Amino acid sequence: MNTKSLTLSIAISAALSIGALTAPMAWAASAKTEMTAMPQVEFNQMLKEALVNNPEILKEAIIALQAHEQNKVKEQQGASLDSNKAALFNNKMDPWMGAENPELTIAYFSDFNCSYCKKIEPLLERLVKEYPEVRVVYKLVPILGPSSKEATDFALTVWANEPAKFAELHKKLMSRPSHLDSSAIEKVSKITDTNEWLDDTADSVEKTIGGNMELMREFGLSGTPALIFADQIVGGLVPYSQLEKQVKAALEAKRNK
Repeated sequence: MNTKSLTLSIAISAALSIGALTAPMAWAASAKTEMTAMPQVEFNQMLKEALVNNPEILKEAIIALQAHEQNKVKEQQGASLDSNKAALFNNKMDPWMGAENPELTIAYFSDFNCSYCKKIEPLLERLVKEYPEVRVVYKLVPILGPSSKEATDFALTVWANEPAKFAELHKKLMSRPSHLDSSAIEKVSKITDTNEWLDDTADSVEKTIGGNMELMREFGLSGTPALIFADQIVGGLVPYSQLEKQVKAALEAKRNK
């Protein structure tokens, strides 16, 4: 099959898919009867000619298909948000910063070796200062190598045993511009007086990490940073203006319920 024929075949498949999704029921019933009576070769030729002579049909079909797929994804994500609220926002083993009694909680998936996480952290710190009704929950996911796992085990253990020391520890681990290593993690533990927890990982850590990784899969998150709050899923590094706009909209929506 040459390139032109292959392209046309794909176009036909897309057009047929869209027709099944968007056609009014009465038209669909009539068309089905006509197509059943019409030989397949004749029908295919007619459809080819229609697409060649009216390429806008294909464009509209593709746009409609994309919209349909996007709506399906949003529906699935909405269902996942409803069924995973406790795991996202209320796991006591997840560290957090911001409001003691939040109006809005943001689940923030991050890795200590993620360069984009290091850039979004100051934006999140600014956000909880300017919006004291907001809490950010750290969903630590060690996806960038063994040192990510080592740092995550350590940080979650500190949170479990000495939560007052977590903020300083977290900031110093995140402030390293390059990948962490065991030496750097040990250095931070001494600076923050938390070195007793380096080789004494809390029993709850593996369960917490496993739950966070499962949530990433559930929401189709392919990397860090990623933020989930209200009905929003924000992947990657975004400017503060965009983040603030979405948070303000989410707060307003909650207050107007």
